[in-house]
Amino acid sequence: MHLIGLQEMSRERMIELLDVAEEYLDEKGEVTTPDHRGDTLSGRTLGLLFLEPSPQTRVSFELAANRLGADVVVLSDQETGVLMGQSVADTCRSLAAMGIDGFVVRHHDRQLPHLLVDRLKVPIVNAGNGNGEHPTQGLSDALTLRRHFGLGDDLSGLKVAIMGDVVNSRVARSDAHAFSKLGAEVLLAGPKMLLPSQDRREQWPGGVTVSRKEALGWADAVVVLRVHPERIHGNIIDPHEYAMDWGIDSSVVERYLGAKTVILHPGPVMRGQVLSDPVVDSPRSLLREQVTNGVAIRQAVLSSYFEG
Repeated sequence: MHLIGLQEMSRERMIELLDVAEEYLDEKGEVTTPDHRGDTLSGRTLGLLFLEPSPQTRVSFELAANRLGADVVVLSDQETGVLMGQSVADTCRSLAAMGIDGFVVRHHDRQLPHLLVDRLKVPIVNAGNGNGEHPTQGLSDALTLRRHFGLGDDLSGLKVAIMGDVVNSRVARSDAHAFSKLGAEVLLAGPKMLLPSQDRREQWPGGVTVSRKEALGWADAVVVLRVHPERIHGNIIDPHEYAMDWGIDSSVVERYLGAKTVILHPGPVMRGQVLSDPVVDSPRSLLREQVTNGVAIRQAVLSSYFEG
């Protein structure tokens, strides 16, 4: 069983994983591991293959695996045969032959997780594949909204804007599928060049706007995205101009946001760019909750996909 993306995941499966994640949060919303879950992955060895930098996601997975009793082998491109000409798939096959029971993989190649699924017989969890998906982040964001708004199983009745460099963001793609399947209305907002083109719109649920004012005034929650220059080809984005047009500071909050509208960001946050310091640290910000819930959802995913 593999977790590659949320586009193909059913609503029922998402709710199941969110419910399991709740078991890993205490009454104060802090990460916990119940006694009966602490040895869920005892005797299992997981490979964290991070061939694209992401300390926050890597540490989150590592903590989750350790809390479940797994042995963890963390590998970067400096520690695999990839730099010596060996393919990622062959590297993973060699590691599986050594006894690694499954892989969490992050890589800039959008097709890599699908290739590994075809070539390996152990579970694969996608921790980010280029501009494809970031499924555990999407589930974490859904869990954050469900808990904050005190909703039931799903996100029915919620209006969520995903704003910024949408088309190049794997988080945006996973968030859009998660939120819409769980019953929320989704609005994609950003400069036209950073939104899905018309011929690709069927791959993205939700509406579209090029107005920051419209998106912020409409939404109950806003997922704010950074620009992804490493994935932009042929278009030059001026960071200062982008921050002016699509960033959120205190004046933007006062002018456009509803009284109870909350703000999410997948991190890492570059303060003063898309979010100002006062906004990051304000009660509207759910950034800390996202990080905490990320460990809980990864415990839920690892226990569901790697146990036995």
